[in-house]
Amino acid sequence: MGRLRILFFASARQAAGCDEATIACEADGIGEATLWERLLADFPALAPLRDSVRLARNFEYIAVGELFCPADEAALIPPVSGG
Repeated sequence: MGRLRILFFASARQAAGCDEATIACEADGIGEATLWERLLADFPALAPLRDSVRLARNFEYIAVGELFCPADEAALIPPVSGG
């Protein structure tokens, strides 16, 4: 089992209280649901953001069913608006 690096941005950073963290990750990877389960166990204040935050893996948004592996970097990216 390895460790997955997690980056928090904007409101996710405020809710987590930190810029980054690591979580346990099986060698064959973990899915989005498992990632959220582990994140919410460590950072319960992220719960209200779950439906609006996008997950990215190695600088690209993930598609349904993609896995996060220990060598990956995951990011929680809340909605952004530009102007």
